[in-house]
Amino acid sequence: MAQLLPFVPMPALLGFIVLSLVPIALPRAAVIALGVGAAVLPAILFAPVALGCLDGGCVAGAVVPILSIDTGVFVAQIAMSMDPLSMVTGGTVVLVGALVLIYSGAYMASEPVPDLRRFFAVMNLFLAGMLAVVFAADVILLFLGWETIGLCSFMLIAFYDQLPKAVSAGRKALITTRIADSMLLAGLMMLFLSAGTTRLDGMLAAVPAIDPWRLAPIAGLIALGALGKSAQIPFHTWLPSAMAGPTPVSALLHSATMVAAGVILLARLAPLFAAAPEISAMVAMLGIATAALGALVALIQTDVKKLLAFSTMSQIGFMVLALGLGAPAVALAHFAIHAAFKSLLFLSAGVMSHASGGSTAIEALRGARYRQPWAFWAFAIGAASLAGLPVITAGWYSKEAVLAAVWSSGPWGVPLWLLAATAAMLTGAYAFRVVFVAGSQSAELAAPPWGGAAVMIPLVVLTTVAVAGGLSVGALIGFAGGTPDHIPLLPTLLGAAAPILGVLLARQIVRHPRELERAAQRLRHVRIFRVDVLYYYYFVRRFRRVAFVLGNAEGTEAFARAAELRREGVEVPGLPADDPLAHGGAVSPDFITRATEGQTPVVRLVSGDPVGRFVVAAARLFVSGFVARFRPDAIDRGWMGFAGGFGLAWAQARRVQTGRVRDHSLWIALGCAALLLFAWGTSWR
Repeated sequence: MAQLLPFVPMPALLGFIVLSLVPIALPRAAVIALGVGAAVLPAILFAPVALGCLDGGCVAGAVVPILSIDTGVFVAQIAMSMDPLSMVTGGTVVLVGALVLIYSGAYMASEPVPDLRRFFAVMNLFLAGMLAVVFAADVILLFLGWETIGLCSFMLIAFYDQLPKAVSAGRKALITTRIADSMLLAGLMMLFLSAGTTRLDGMLAAVPAIDPWRLAPIAGLIALGALGKSAQIPFHTWLPSAMAGPTPVSALLHSATMVAAGVILLARLAPLFAAAPEISAMVAMLGIATAALGALVALIQTDVKKLLAFSTMSQIGFMVLALGLGAPAVALAHFAIHAAFKSLLFLSAGVMSHASGGSTAIEALRGARYRQPWAFWAFAIGAASLAGLPVITAGWYSKEAVLAAVWSSGPWGVPLWLLAATAAMLTGAYAFRVVFVAGSQSAELAAPPWGGAAVMIPLVVLTTVAVAGGLSVGALIGFAGGTPDHIPLLPTLLGAAAPILGVLLARQIVRHPRELERAAQRLRHVRIFRVDVLYYYYFVRRFRRVAFVLGNAEGTEAFARAAELRREGVEVPGLPADDPLAHGGAVSPDFITRATEGQTPVVRLVSGDPVGRFVVAAARLFVSGFVARFRPDAIDRGWMGFAGGFGLAWAQARRVQTGRVRDHSLWIALGCAALLLFAWGTSWR
C-alpha cells in the first residue's frame, strides 16, 4: 500500500485546481460537494496505507521515492516518509481536515457562491500543503508545503476581506511567520551544505560529523522557524488575531495543522536537537513559558475564540516542552489528542455562537445549554479533555505523559513540573469557566435547530475521540518509538488534582465575576498581560513610534505639534494622556492635516499589535528602498508584456461576438464554405 501514499494529498490539490482555476460557473451545492469531497477523499485513501502500516509495513526510515533531480553537482530526491511519525501526524490531519470541511459545508452554506468557492479552494490547498509537510522525507517537499500553508493561512484569516481587522490579522500572521520561515530556510540551507543531500534521513545521519560551533546555529535557526509557525514566544502575537477568520478556519489552523507544523518539524529533526543540548534547553524554556503565559492570559479573556486561541498557544507549549526535554513520542501523542478536543471545542463553540446571534463573547453564550444542548455537552466534553480531568478524558492521559516526561527529565524536572502543573490547573479554570457560563440559565428563548448531519457527525466523532482516545495514548507513544515514564505516586496524584482544582477555581470565578474583573484590570494595568501586547510593556511605545515614523514622514511633526499643545494645556481631542501609539493607535490623516496647519488635531485610534505594525512598516520600507531597485527585471517585463498582449488579442477577438443573428449566420456560412472547400481539396488524387 506504500504506492498509495503520494496520492493522498492529490484530491485536495485537485479540489483547489477545479474550484479556483476552472472557468465554469458552479451552483452552490456543487461547490460544497467538491470542497467537502476533496477533503474526505484523502482520509479514504489514507485508510489502506494506515492498515498496511499496522501490518508491519511502517518502520523508522521507510521512504517512498517520488522523483530524483540530477543537477550535476548533487541529486535532489523528492520522497515521502512512511514512518510512525508520518502515520500518526498524517492520520490526525486527514481525519480532522475531513471533519472540519464537512462541518464547513453547513457553517458556510449561506455565503455568496464566489466567496464559498474561494473558501473551499483555499481550504483544500491548505490541507494539501499540510499533508506535504507531514509526509515529506526531503526538505524540498517540506518547505514547499510549509510555505503553502503559510500563504493559505493569510488568505483564510483575511477571508472577510471587507473587514480591515481581518486583513490586518492575516497580514500580521503572514509577515510574522515569514520572518520565522526565513530563519528556517537559512538553517535548512546550512544543514544541506553540511550534509550534501536534500533527504532528511541523510541530513540526520550527517549530524554527528558536523562541528559543534556550526551545529548550534543550524539547530537554533531551525528551532526558531518551527516556534514561529507554532506561535510560541516571541512569535506568539499573530495567533490571537487569527480569530478574525471563520470558525472552521480557526478549528483547522489551531488543532492539527498550522500551529502544529512546528511541533511536527521539531519531532522530525529530534536527533539534530539531541546533538545540540543548549538549543534543546532553549526550546524547553520557551515551551514552558508559553504554556504558563498562554494559560494565564486565557483565564481573563471575554471572547471564547480568543480564549481558545491562547489555549492553543498553551497546549502547543506543552508539546514544545516535551520536545525540548527529548520526548518526541510523548509530544506526538499529546498532538493527536489535542487535535481532537481542540477542533471539537471550536466547532461546538461555533454552533453555540450561531444560536447566540453570532456573538463570540463568553457572556453571550449564557443559556446555550438550553438553546443548543447537544452542542453545549460536546463543548463540555471537549473542555473536560482540555482540562485533563482524571481517568475519564483522553486529555488526562496525554497531559500526564507530558508531566511524567518533565518530572523525569533531570535536575530541573521538579521546578519545570511545578510550572507545568500550575498551567494545567489554570487550563481547567479557563476551560470550565466557559462551561459554567454557557450552562447557566438565560431569559432568552430557545433557538431553532441548526446544522443537521453535517454538524452532528463531526461533533459525535470528535467527542468520542476526546473521551475514548486516552486508551490509545500508551500505544501511540510506543508506536512512535518512545516509552512512557513512570513517576512516583505523589506527583501523579498531584498532577491529577491540578485540573480538579482548576474546575473549582472556575466555579468561584463564575460565582464572583467581579473578582476576575478586578484581577484582569490589575493584569492589564501592568501592561505585560494586555491582550495582543503581552510582554511588550517595555517596548510598545518605542516600537510603535518607530512604526509610525516609518509609515508616514509627516507623522513626527504632527505628533510633536500635538504633544506641544498638550504640554501648553490645550486639550487635544482623541489624544491619550501618554502616547497615541502606545494604545494601538493609528494617527488619522485629519490629525496630520490639523497639526501641520496649527489647528487642534484629532486622533483616531485603532487597536493593533505594536511589533506586528512595526514589522509591516519595516517590510514596506525594505521593499520600497531595496527590492524595488531590482524590479521589474527582464523576465518580469517579458512575462507582463506577454500577458498584456494576450489580453489585447482576446479583447480584439471578442469584438467578433456581436450578438446579432445576421453576423452569426454569416460566420456559419463562411465556416460551411471553408469545410466544403477543404473536403473538395482532399478529394483530389
